[in-house]
Amino acid sequence: MVASRSPRRAPALRRRPALGRYLRGLLLLVIPPGLRAHRHGMLLFLLNGLCVSIGDAFIAPYQSVFLLALGATGQQVGLLASLSGLAGALVFLPGARLTTRFSSYRSLVVTTSLAARATMALIVLLPWLVRGPAVIGAVIVLVAVRDALAQLGVPAWTALSAAIVPEEVRGRYFSSRTFVMTLATLLVVPLAGRLISAVGAPGGYQLSFALGLAAGLVAILLYSRIPVAAGPRDGEASSLPLRKLLAEVRRHSEFLRFLLISMLLNVSVQIVGPFFSVYVVRELGADVGFVGIMTTVQTAATLIGTRFFGPLADRRGLRWAMTRTGPLIALLPMLWLTVREPWQVLPINLLGGFAWAGYNLAVFNMLLATTPDDERPLYSALYNTGAALTTVLGPLVGGFLFDHWGFRAALVSSGTGRGLAVLLIFLLIREVRRRPLLPRRTRAGASL
Repeated sequence: MVASRSPRRAPALRRRPALGRYLRGLLLLVIPPGLRAHRHGMLLFLLNGLCVSIGDAFIAPYQSVFLLALGATGQQVGLLASLSGLAGALVFLPGARLTTRFSSYRSLVVTTSLAARATMALIVLLPWLVRGPAVIGAVIVLVAVRDALAQLGVPAWTALSAAIVPEEVRGRYFSSRTFVMTLATLLVVPLAGRLISAVGAPGGYQLSFALGLAAGLVAILLYSRIPVAAGPRDGEASSLPLRKLLAEVRRHSEFLRFLLISMLLNVSVQIVGPFFSVYVVRELGADVGFVGIMTTVQTAATLIGTRFFGPLADRRGLRWAMTRTGPLIALLPMLWLTVREPWQVLPINLLGGFAWAGYNLAVFNMLLATTPDDERPLYSALYNTGAALTTVLGPLVGGFLFDHWGFRAALVSSGTGRGLAVLLIFLLIREVRRRPLLPRRTRAGASL
């Protein structure tokens, strides 16, 4: 039967575009014959992720530099990150509750995504609508609103992903989807940087953001066409009240330790995170194109790291991966203290991308392993709320340090906090039984 069907399929495959053949090939690798009915939805989900990644690559790496080009101070750049984090912290748990009241998970995701893109359109137009220092405050507010609207749909997106992708192939599928998304980022970020440099400020940023907006709208269209066979809500969300949830969390000591240590590490990272690009442009004299090169180098290292740490985390354990990558993450701010020329940033970004790939892989699995199955959406929302709160506090502290004592003070503070968090990982985090993110026979890593 296989030999007789192959000749009929070959011509059709040859007529498809190269990208389409590659993406379909990825799906054929991860979908067993009994699950081929899911192929169309999974292909649309893969293409959706590709367009999301392209859209983010045109926008995310250049937001801080855009604000700087408008005349913002370091503290205002920190405020941008803080308000975005606060917006996320306030909407994760309401988003989890909203999944029980909306008509369907998919319609909730599409609605919130469209609202977020509409806010992005205002950001693109803002330099033409508002003049003077007021434009800086308007950008900060609109970015926070956009991020809040996008995060509101995350619990529904997570729940619907389970309906789109069968459990038997989730590890392989999401590793392939992440690989495609990361590769798109690798290619698009430097292109966006060159575009901004060629056009200049603020028009270059507006053009790049507009291209990102267009890719995001295509992503929404693809997502809205994903077939889902489940009922109107595509599943049921937990109804555990927040007060009972917090009481339950105290009884899950492994999750509580993991949450608090993660928050300490995240707040330490956020102290300096929003200011790397600002420092490279303002103090080292690099142009915005070099910011794109920095992101590209780190993304390439992330691809290598996901492929390297994926199988090792399955074989040697999550704590092993966290304790091997954590010290490297703590070392990164100290390496930045030695930077005198822009090119010296690149090897640091290579190391950082590699280390963060392994750490994030382990953290995602640890979150699954330390949360109860029946309440995982709410526990996940609680974890994300804690992570979002760190993006409020960290940039505010970092902005104050950056403006008053300089980038080096922020680096030392960040490195100290990271080192303490890594020490607590060694002392308090234990290996737990888990459901692997990647099957052992799957070679590609994932960064979700």
